[in-house]
Amino acid sequence: MNKTVLITGGTRGIGRALVKQYLAAGYSVYATGSNENSVAKSNLELPDVQWLVCNLMSVKSIENLASSIINRSFDVVIHNAAVQQKRDLFTANNELISIENETMINFTAPILLTRLLFSNVQKVAGTWVFITTGLAVSPKQSSPIYCANKAGIRAFCKSFNGQVTRHKSGITVCEAILPMVETDMTNGYGRGKISPAQAAREIIKGAAKGQKEIHVGKVRILMKVRALFPNLIENVMIKL
Repeated sequence: MNKTVLITGGTRGIGRALVKQYLAAGYSVYATGSNENSVAKSNLELPDVQWLVCNLMSVKSIENLASSIINRSFDVVIHNAAVQQKRDLFTANNELISIENETMINFTAPILLTRLLFSNVQKVAGTWVFITTGLAVSPKQSSPIYCANKAGIRAFCKSFNGQVTRHKSGITVCEAILPMVETDMTNGYGRGKISPAQAAREIIKGAAKGQKEIHVGKVRILMKVRALFPNLIENVMIKL
């Protein structure tokens, strides 16, 4: 029987690369998009995927998603969807997304969905993958809510893994820590970005190995330097 994966935010960027690579590996793939239009377009391009609409800003939409797949077992669930809004707390400006909605998508939604689909993964001793970023380790000043959200998910993964050990569970919890990736989110700033395809490959490889922390691309260097010089990276990143 084919293994099954659920990927949030599968219509573009890293999520889309994950969808394609899991399909190529023979998985049954379920993936979400935020609206009917993006899901319909993706369904035309990748009809072998079970596409699902889920607005991660809405608790009701998340609950409806969980209810629609409640009888399905998932070998892997990847919480990939995320948004990043630059904010200067000293300046009033017109932001595309509110603090509440940014936090809902990045932090609350993955935790809520984990709770709602817990048995779907537990019964097959599956794997949870939470996508974070080097900014969860060393934040920058220009995106304070995004950095805080991802740092919160990082802490959640550590606590979740502690409970896995305490309950002697067969499930696996992975945090995939990403560097800058060439996506819509990073369009127009940053250099030395990796491709979504490379990010997806390393995430999938790390998840298959059951790594608690999957250090993708240059994050491996970040973590080594941080271990040797704990204040250096933070002092550099906080200026960005």
